[in-house]
Amino acid sequence: YTTLFRSHGFQFQKPEKSIIPSSYYGETSGIGLAMDHLKPGPHSLGLVGLGTGSLAVYGKKGDTLRIYEINPAVEQLARSEFTYLENCRAKVNVVMGDARLMMEDEVARGAGQKFDLLALDAFSSDAIPVHLLTKEAFELYLKQLKPDGVLAVHVSNRYLDLKPVVARLAEHYNLGVAVIEDDEHSDWWFYATTWILVSRDRAFLEQAPIAAATSKPEKTGRDAPFWTDDFASLYA
Repeated sequence: YTTLFRSHGFQFQKPEKSIIPSSYYGETSGIGLAMDHLKPGPHSLGLVGLGTGSLAVYGKKGDTLRIYEINPAVEQLARSEFTYLENCRAKVNVVMGDARLMMEDEVARGAGQKFDLLALDAFSSDAIPVHLLTKEAFELYLKQLKPDGVLAVHVSNRYLDLKPVVARLAEHYNLGVAVIEDDEHSDWWFYATTWILVSRDRAFLEQAPIAAATSKPEKTGRDAPFWTDDFASLYA
């Protein structure tokens, strides 16, 4: 489906094609590479932002997929017009509400999820909401991840370069970073994407397929912005 500024995914109607990754979630995208190179499962997977449910294609039997979605209409659309959730082989739980608030409540209750991978794929118009890219938010994500877990941040954007923001946060928490820009496709059903993989487990990011797809850091000549809940600016 599509909003005013952004397509949020689609699905092929033929059953044999309806379960393949597409749009922003192809196997050569950052999220596709991360999903395909996790340690042997079963896996605990987290997703912030449901959309059409496209990422559910990566869920395997024995996995759990916990999806945080703030808009009830999005879940209704994902279940009525698409079959990604229905076809997912993993156990799927959709948690309604603001992802940060829901995860903060889980941690406070001692019910942290210990995700193998947590994907941030929530968009407000064409960008991730600011409160999901702050120091306090990253501290929360680290509490929700296993020690060797992976945070995958979707920063594809036509207007803002959010790579320095994520890189600065990763540096603050001494995390490894892999920026994966996937924009060379002959098939129309894949979109150009930029995903950033962040993890304490640098060996995960150094696996050959991920390392080969990782972009070299850009030198901007100025400090990257450091976002907190009290201050967020696109300028350093």
